[in-house]
Amino acid sequence: MIKSIFFGFSCIVAFLFADQQDSFNVVVKDLMAAGKTVRISPFKGIGVVTVNLCFKNVGEKLSPRHKESLVALLAKAMGDATTSKTREQLQAYSLQHNVLVSFGVNDDDFVIVGKCPSHKLAELFCLLKDILFYSRFNDRDLLRFKSEITAGTLQSLQSPNSQLGELVKKTILPNHPYGTLQTTYLASLKNISSADLKSYMNAHFAQENLIVSACGDINEEDLIAQVSDIISLLPKTLKIHLPQDVKLVGPYKEYTQSFPVPQTVIQMVHDGIDVHHPDFFALQIAMGCLGNPGIGVLWKKVRGEKGLTYGIGAGFSMQDHYNVFCIATSTQTETVEQTKEAIKGVLTDICQNGFSTDLVDIVKKSFLGNYKRSFASTGHIAARLTKYQKEGRPLDFHKILIEKVSALTVDDVNNAFKKFLKPDQFVVFTVGK
Repeated sequence: MIKSIFFGFSCIVAFLFADQQDSFNVVVKDLMAAGKTVRISPFKGIGVVTVNLCFKNVGEKLSPRHKESLVALLAKAMGDATTSKTREQLQAYSLQHNVLVSFGVNDDDFVIVGKCPSHKLAELFCLLKDILFYSRFNDRDLLRFKSEITAGTLQSLQSPNSQLGELVKKTILPNHPYGTLQTTYLASLKNISSADLKSYMNAHFAQENLIVSACGDINEEDLIAQVSDIISLLPKTLKIHLPQDVKLVGPYKEYTQSFPVPQTVIQMVHDGIDVHHPDFFALQIAMGCLGNPGIGVLWKKVRGEKGLTYGIGAGFSMQDHYNVFCIATSTQTETVEQTKEAIKGVLTDICQNGFSTDLVDIVKKSFLGNYKRSFASTGHIAARLTKYQKEGRPLDFHKILIEKVSALTVDDVNNAFKKFLKPDQFVVFTVGK
């Protein structure tokens, strides 16, 4: 979920390494601000700065018990007004100074993104401080936001994919924050007041769980001064009990739920990997060989040759406390068993015979090209710096990743896949007629 509050900022996309794309000339540095690391990627001459303030371990699925929708509501309501400015005044300030503040939330983290012209850093941080420390939540507006969340959630539940997600949560994640069902989520809205939102911000946005990154035309002294000011106003420690990690263990099981749609959605779930797993890079390429549209083995065999589905994909779903590998597709109800058997047949064949050298080479080139292109704007780079700090990656991880993927051989990819994937350990979910 991402919410943009202010619309005055003109987005500037710069192909930051266009002149030296072959060498991938992206510079990353660590600075210190009030005892915290600030990871930056400076690019002079483009005239824009993106700043990410990520508060980890306080995301949507880590909301308080009986107030499971609190963080989602906060992401909608935050910045709507402050003690000194109405929404209209905040928007006017944003337009006057050409600055933007937006909010993003996932299961684990809450991210505040600020963008501004490089000479407007002070104005951006003035706005950030006002929102972080002086947000005001009006009861009338909260009712509107709650209605929006309710309508969106109820509509999503008409989808078989959402129903499949609910089935997965009930089966694998009972009594875990990640397993909160939509009915519980919606029912909790009535328990949340404006005081709850303010209290949550005061208690959970802290120095301890803050990750700061920035990219663009940065004056380092000005940035450090502004970030230090924010840090000094935050409480030092975060008091939260993190959930247990969930490990998915087979043997092969199947769970089915009826739903009145003409097709059946299928999800095959297998235990995943940690980002620091020694086979992490090889398995990323293996996922492309398996599920990339048009060239992946599953796509060619299940969709192309057998015509059982319009699409099929494979990949890792990686969260702080729950990592899984998924294969997802849909098919006509009368061909569900045939589709599952076709997928199992493909996986068994790959475990025995591996991927071809040509396929591994194509997927590697595609992966590296897409990865380099993902550094094409200050926003993309700042988001990557945040992600890599959270994972404990070194400064030059973007170069390490390219080197490691480039060096992978077909044997590396096949051996990692055979070691990782156990066809008899899948848990299979189907939802449909």
